[in-house]
Amino acid sequence: MARILIADDSEPMRIALKTLFVLRPQWEICGEAENGREAVAKATELQPDLIVLDFKVPLSNGLQAAGEISRTMPTTPIVMYTFDWNADLEIVAKLAGIWRLVVKENGVQELLSAMDAELAFKEYKKKSQHA
Repeated sequence: MARILIADDSEPMRIALKTLFVLRPQWEICGEAENGREAVAKATELQPDLIVLDFKVPLSNGLQAAGEISRTMPTTPIVMYTFDWNADLEIVAKLAGIWRLVVKENGVQELLSAMDAELAFKEYKKKSQHA
């Protein structure tokens, strides 16, 4: 069971993502955050397997939150799900610890595929370290 933390300041977006994610029986929503500080605190407290993080969250934007999370939890995939994409943001996101950036306008299938890929990669790395 993969435990997912959703961090987005939009309640309708969090509800939509939860509704979508519960259709995956192998995923569990372990928590939600509506701002950057809460995302860092919940990530530390809940130790999720993957974090879906919006770029524009109040009280520490998504990049700042990702940087803090990735320093203490470097093996936890962070997928940034945002309307704001450009090549510079993608570079800065990677430097902040974002594993993958997905543009909201591209639809949820791209997000689901990114999450599947990052969870599979995390599991592969975990198994190869124990081999």
